[in-house]
Amino acid sequence: MFIRRRKRRVPGLNTTSTADISFILLVFFLVISSMDSNKGIRKLLPPAEKDDTEQKVTEMDSRNVLEIIIGKSGQLVVDGRPLEMGRLKERVAGFVRNCPQRSRHVVNITMLPDSRYDDYFHVQDAVTSAYAMLRNRCARSRFHKPYAACSDEERKVVDKAFPQRVMESIKGKEAME
Repeated sequence: MFIRRRKRRVPGLNTTSTADISFILLVFFLVISSMDSNKGIRKLLPPAEKDDTEQKVTEMDSRNVLEIIIGKSGQLVVDGRPLEMGRLKERVAGFVRNCPQRSRHVVNITMLPDSRYDDYFHVQDAVTSAYAMLRNRCARSRFHKPYAACSDEERKVVDKAFPQRVMESIKGKEAME
């Protein structure tokens, strides 16, 4: 006599609602999470002027202007000479520190149409870092504390000693030639 063995079934879980629950959780986390991109440049723009006012065009002494041209693939030309991106901060700081009329200097950043935003971002970062370094040194020498620890009045004195004067423009390809 042969006894038949019954196959035992493994009990399964009812997973019909698992996909619905996962989808609801996914939507919930996408809705409540923030997707902020921190890449960018924070700037305080000047207040908008009325349309009826004319802008005054002034002539500047070439000794008071540092010309930075951003070309294709990160190529930098500073005052007509090629410069590496890593040396830009010290070049800007040296120019601002040694400018004959420090309060009238201008750092002119010119972008060519084929330059990348990343290169522009790095140039802006180098210029801002140069000014921050100069202001920090000035605050330490005058007030014996870093610029960040200065009061509003002390910051105004330091800002007046090293005003951040940056001009930006876009030109055609003839600027690199």
